[in-house]
Amino acid sequence: MHSTGKQPHKPATSKVQPTTTPTDPDRSEPDPEAGEGSYSGTRDYQESVKSYLETADVEQDARDAAPENADEARELEQAEQAGRKGADKAPANKK
Repeated sequence: MHSTGKQPHKPATSKVQPTTTPTDPDRSEPDPEAGEGSYSGTRDYQESVKSYLETADVEQDARDAAPENADEARELEQAEQAGRKGADKAPANKK
């Protein structure tokens, strides 16, 4: 190893702080287990879906999301086919 006059490399430390869950305003401490794939994230998501299904007019939401015309329907179909084609080429996630 040769010296370049620079300070030795120090490992980077994470400055990202865990955040509190928006659905839990009473939590005063950040949840170190929160994040993508966390138990609390999964629980919050499931609670949100359950609440939505209990209170929303799902059929009306589906009608509102439907294509407005044949051109939009064709674009959505093409996008779906492109997504499926890409998914077919993706490696399977095996354990």
